[in-house]
Amino acid sequence: MEQDQPHGAPTLFQDASVFTVDYIPVPGPYRMVQAEELAFELHQMMAGSTPGYIICRGPPGTGKTACVRAIFSEIEALNSRFIPIYVDCRTDRTRYSILSRISLNLTGRPSAEDMDESGVIETIADHILERRAVLAVCLDDIDHIGGGVTNYVLHVLLRMHETRPGVKVGAVAIINSPYFNLCSTPEASSSSVFHPAEIIFPPFSDGEIRGILRDRVQQGLSPGVLSDEIFALVVQGTMECGNIRMGLSLLRQAVTIAEQDGRRSVTQEDVCTAYKSWCDGFLQAI
Repeated sequence: MEQDQPHGAPTLFQDASVFTVDYIPVPGPYRMVQAEELAFELHQMMAGSTPGYIICRGPPGTGKTACVRAIFSEIEALNSRFIPIYVDCRTDRTRYSILSRISLNLTGRPSAEDMDESGVIETIADHILERRAVLAVCLDDIDHIGGGVTNYVLHVLLRMHETRPGVKVGAVAIINSPYFNLCSTPEASSSSVFHPAEIIFPPFSDGEIRGILRDRVQQGLSPGVLSDEIFALVVQGTMECGNIRMGLSLLRQAVTIAEQDGRRSVTQEDVCTAYKSWCDGFLQAI
């Protein structure tokens, strides 16, 4: 449980959510090309009679997840038949857990304990047909699960229409590795549904990193919390890492440290402490 701020303590955040991974920004000028390409491919997916499949590939922290979620939200708001579902493959790593996550998000109910894999698949298909919907599944960090699991899940989703006519399912795979190949098995490489459109997310330039962080600071922090010198320090660390998520985490943690100490601005020591905390957490996660 979060502790209440002491009476009279400064509130340094205007909106702390803009520094979290769940925040969905407008793609803006930094990922507009990729956003437009993704929107086009998803439109083709919805309009076509066969399933669509898209790969978003690029190093960690290059805006892939934010871009997909932003476009998913835009299309969902415009078309009630479009059902987007997000699956984090760092959390759900097995065939059953991924399919169960899709079923849970689609139906609002967890799968029964005695329901096997085929039952979960039937539940997914039934709900798509019942709602006359197009299901778009985003499989984030898909290169963190085994190729066998990946190919099986995609095979189930993209060929569901063959056993259940009328079902429309598309997939967006988010991949960090430049070498991970989803067509690595004979079954996959010989199947037409395993020839996806691929959208490349290159690393952000130094100017883009500075612009993104500047935008978030203006949205999320009260005036005067971050001096130009401290902002430049955060930008430099983010550029060296090449991961915009690190910069956002650094800002959130450094400001939180200052706020907890009852100060109205961030110091270099706050940034260094936050950087060490981020590095420790990153090493534990890999």
